[in-house]
Amino acid sequence: MERRRGDSYLGREFSEPAGLPEDVHVKQKMECVDCHQTAPGGMGHIERRATCQDCHPEVEQAMAASAHKNVSCEACHVKILGGYEMTSWGPGLVLSKPNPFKKYSLYYGPMKPPILIKDQKGIWIPMKIWPNSMAGLKETVAPRSGLIFRWPKGETRDAYALLGTFTIPDGNNNYLAWLQVEQVAHPLGKSRTCESCHDSTTQVSQVTWEYFDNQGAEPFTGSQKVIADQEGLRIVDIKATSEIKLREGGKTENFAAWMKLGDIWKTSGDFSIPKSDPAKYQKLDRGIREALAKLAAEDKQLKAKEAKGEDVKKLRRRWKEAKAGVVHEMFDAEKSREVISR
Repeated sequence: MERRRGDSYLGREFSEPAGLPEDVHVKQKMECVDCHQTAPGGMGHIERRATCQDCHPEVEQAMAASAHKNVSCEACHVKILGGYEMTSWGPGLVLSKPNPFKKYSLYYGPMKPPILIKDQKGIWIPMKIWPNSMAGLKETVAPRSGLIFRWPKGETRDAYALLGTFTIPDGNNNYLAWLQVEQVAHPLGKSRTCESCHDSTTQVSQVTWEYFDNQGAEPFTGSQKVIADQEGLRIVDIKATSEIKLREGGKTENFAAWMKLGDIWKTSGDFSIPKSDPAKYQKLDRGIREALAKLAAEDKQLKAKEAKGEDVKKLRRRWKEAKAGVVHEMFDAEKSREVISR
């Protein structure tokens, strides 16, 4: 999974791999339950979803009136992900005993940026996508095009793409293959640039990883790309970037079936970013830059007054509203000045 149990929020030495950025809210000393409410059962019943509007009402208001009203906050504010980048199920040892379904999942590494996909309600959200295979299946499973949401009514926004079953020489019966597609929400930080989405309708995510399971092979590194466009969603160029040294009894078809399954990691559908109007985009970009420059000057004036002990709380609140409106394209420079001075 994307490892949403805390390490993607805490980052740094707690992330997988270590060294990924911490969530911006960690710096504010915020705990998980500050945003994720708990039911009577306590931590065992913590709410998976959280909302930004309780703390950022001005941003929610600006977004609701902008061209990005169907884009989630995390779609722009999550730029890198950690956790699994590959999973292979095959024969191995589980609790020191032979098992046909050992999970080889310790392919950890960063993926950046996330791929943006529409959820069940048409909201663009960031997704973590990686290949999965399971050996030892006797049945034959037909592929299905597109994504299948695990909870169609929206209880969660995780999905998968069923690629079907495949065989490989000297393999273990049929190999069931699928793309895991999971919603992500951390680490939140400074927003992606407009160009990172709108320079092209094709989305490309770069992935690197290191395998370090205690079975199959000694640690080795690898990489792949995730591409989302009008033709579909696919993972390409999967390769090892360092030598693979097998451990005793190790077989690549067990811990690294992707090496023999080939170019199967794809599903059809339109996963492209909507094409932007270049003239409109450039005008908007200039307007935002101009407005931010004026807001920076006004921020400097407010800080000078605050340093003198003057009460500028109302002006500061209006400044925050204006900035939220500008960066979320609700206001231009003149409108932001009007909001502050009213």
